[in-house]
Amino acid sequence: MRTHVLPDWLRRLLMRSVGHRYYSLVVSVIAFAATITFSFPFVAVLIPAVLLAPRRWRTLGLWCGVASGCGAAVLVEIFQYLGWEFILVRYPELVHSEAWRMASEWLQRWGLVAMLVIAGSPMPQTPALLFCALANVSTPGIMLAVGVGKTVKYLFLAWATAHYPARFVRYH
Repeated sequence: MRTHVLPDWLRRLLMRSVGHRYYSLVVSVIAFAATITFSFPFVAVLIPAVLLAPRRWRTLGLWCGVASGCGAAVLVEIFQYLGWEFILVRYPELVHSEAWRMASEWLQRWGLVAMLVIAGSPMPQTPALLFCALANVSTPGIMLAVGVGKTVKYLFLAWATAHYPARFVRYH
């Protein structure tokens, strides 16, 4: 059973670019876009990307982590620009979710270290980013915390995918 099927256009993009030297950049742009839009979990792209080019696992993990950190900083700036009222109207369920409660509690207690942990974990990071934006947390600090957390997470997943591909074939 294939649980994480990529859209056809995304699969074609990865297949067309895998042989080129800019493949890691293409995957990084996807990581950046996935972070800004929070429309799908980027891991569903990272694993097939590493399966297609297992020798590039280091550059894919590193570049995608940095791209996610930059995307998180842009998303926080967008949230700050749009304001609290816009967010409540568009995403009312977000501020009432368990993820929101946990993220806000952690961020109040531990600050950007909590953001680093959230970014490196399977927890959804969007509620934490929204909380950071509304609390006027430093954007460069968020970029660094998310970048480090995602880089560690993506490097580990890329390493595991490259070294144990049979466990990840269902994502391809």
